[in-house]
Amino acid sequence: MYRHKKISHRRRLREILPINKMVPNIITLLSLFSGLAQIKFALSNKWEAVVVCVLVSALLDASDGRLARLLNSCSRFGAELDSLVDFAAFGVAPAISIYLFSLHELGRTGWIIAVLFAVCMCLRLARFNTKDIEHIKTPLSGRFFTGVPAPAGALLSEFPIILFNAFTDPVFLSEKLGAIVVLITGLLCVSTIPTPSIKKAHLKRGQFIPFLLLISIVVAIAFVYTWKALSVLVVAYLISIIFCCRKARRILRDNQNNINEPNVTQANEG
Repeated sequence: MYRHKKISHRRRLREILPINKMVPNIITLLSLFSGLAQIKFALSNKWEAVVVCVLVSALLDASDGRLARLLNSCSRFGAELDSLVDFAAFGVAPAISIYLFSLHELGRTGWIIAVLFAVCMCLRLARFNTKDIEHIKTPLSGRFFTGVPAPAGALLSEFPIILFNAFTDPVFLSEKLGAIVVLITGLLCVSTIPTPSIKKAHLKRGQFIPFLLLISIVVAIAFVYTWKALSVLVVAYLISIIFCCRKARRILRDNQNNINEPNVTQANEG
């Protein structure tokens, strides 16, 4: 029995894997490298590069899963690797970066706040993995994220850095501002509030050209006023959460009414 298992294990090791099956995992590792580069740039006080690394990691994180499905190379290994990389790139690295940016002025309290953010990100990813494995579905599944997703959370935690790059005002170096932003972001990550998701977003055919024009204008503005445009986008994201909460309440209310209507009909028939 043992010998049979040993031979089977050797055969699995000798199996030939197509290179394209490895591409999504390579992209995931690139996301890790970019995420950890945040720490290197933070130690050198290169704050623009810190935010750019977050954006690159977010872009790579958004593409590896889609590429895996496109290449039919989805696996449990890839899913676990993606989760571990997300924690390092969007939990640990931003916590250290924002600590070096301003929270270190608070001493031990600042370090505790940075650690709490990393813990919140860890809990958020663990909850996401649990729902994925257990296939937990709700009326809001697919329409919204539950809490702020990891890439957005990392970007929100570094909002003071973005504002400082945009306006170079010393007020954004305030350790108190950094602490408030990091704590609120951590709570948003582990919360159950609905946040924007584009997975099921769609456009009418007549809206396609205007949408492309709008995106072109936004990209053009971003190239000229990069940091100010990014600041506006972060604020717009926060505002969109409010609209998501209202829409989610309406969906849950309509869903509850649909459940109650058959019960009322059955009661009348009885």
